[in-house]
Amino acid sequence: MTPIPKQVDDKRFFEVLDLCCKKIEEKMGLKPIADWRSADYNNLNSQLGRQTKVYLSENTLKRIFGRLKTPTRYYPQKATRDALAQFIGYRDWQEFELINRFSPLEPPAAKAALSGDTKAVEATSQNKFTTQRFRFYLSLAVLLTVCLTIAFLYYTKSEEIAPGEVKLFCENPNGEVPHTAVFKLSHKGTLSEDNQFAIDFMDEGPITPIKVNQEVVQFFKNPGVVHVRLLHHNKAIDTLTVSMQTKGWVANSGNDSLSAFPIAKLKPLPKDSLYVSTNQLDSAGLNLSKPFLIGFSNIHTSGVDGDNFSFSSYLRTEESRPGIACMQTSILILGSEGRHRVLMVKPSCAAFSEYHFSEVKVMGSSKNLNKMTYDFAKGGNVRLLVKNKKVSLFINNKLMLNSAYNQSIGRILGIKILFNGVGIAKSPQLFDLKTGVSY
Repeated sequence: MTPIPKQVDDKRFFEVLDLCCKKIEEKMGLKPIADWRSADYNNLNSQLGRQTKVYLSENTLKRIFGRLKTPTRYYPQKATRDALAQFIGYRDWQEFELINRFSPLEPPAAKAALSGDTKAVEATSQNKFTTQRFRFYLSLAVLLTVCLTIAFLYYTKSEEIAPGEVKLFCENPNGEVPHTAVFKLSHKGTLSEDNQFAIDFMDEGPITPIKVNQEVVQFFKNPGVVHVRLLHHNKAIDTLTVSMQTKGWVANSGNDSLSAFPIAKLKPLPKDSLYVSTNQLDSAGLNLSKPFLIGFSNIHTSGVDGDNFSFSSYLRTEESRPGIACMQTSILILGSEGRHRVLMVKPSCAAFSEYHFSEVKVMGSSKNLNKMTYDFAKGGNVRLLVKNKKVSLFINNKLMLNSAYNQSIGRILGIKILFNGVGIAKSPQLFDLKTGVSY
């Protein structure tokens, strides 16, 4: 049992707790607490947990509400009291107590003159003026306390900065693979500990909570560009770019999203033929009996416009492997502000097709993308043309797709070509349509 703090020996503290319980009963709006059953307590526990992240057992709630008798009056710990106060709209228990501690008590029922007790009538008459004066001063004290509390809360809150003023800072946003980056919050002024911030690392890691003055360390195992987002209550409020750069075209592979194997120690490959053999994959530790991806990456900074460029390459996949019915080929153009992605499959697997140009994302599972399918086991020349945010996809000089988007992806920072299984990319090239500068 939680020991009762010395300061709560005054019965008034328990009366404030009872008032909190009464307000919780009113919020739940089901029935009087005296009539609650297990389902009612479980319902309160669920709602309390969703709102405050504090979960209380049925027996704990019964002790708080006085429905489970104990030798000494149960008084919950501060974290529990804070959660109860937050549940009914207060910032914490201190605020609830300050506002409600001096509320007038319910006067006892008069046992007066209707029974013919004339002395009681006279006593009531004599004390009437005194009682009214007492209530006046008490009400004045309550009003003054509320005003001071509101002023205090406004003053302290005014010192806190809004979540929108918080930025995500990375000490080392650029590096080679593997790369360990350190993140923390950048802000001026006072930032409340109650603010719920988290970092979204996209495909490179789970969403990770971050607190004031805390550092978060993230390990990046793949070459590429990651747009790391700062979330506040699951809403993105800031984004920064982390780049794992390469020296030319390199290859890496993996059986799933949790593991990646550098091929030939990420040494540069000849541009005219990006290819790794099964022997190289086996030497890198890849399990060839399971489905796997191979990625060819070229990551470095540039001034090439991500909204005005031409990319072309010859691509070919191997025939279907055991367990892989739909061989996939993807092209990713990684920018400083966003990215483009085209995922192409053979016609019988059109449901797995997908394109993602900046903010525009379309999947074959929700729209018929059969026109942009192609069997790359036959080999084919691909050209992706982006001009003033309008996109055209060509395969063997045949127009396969037209699309458009609004949000710029900024400068091009990288190119990735992915194969579901063994594949080859020959002579990939990308250049700026306005300046003619090659990536």
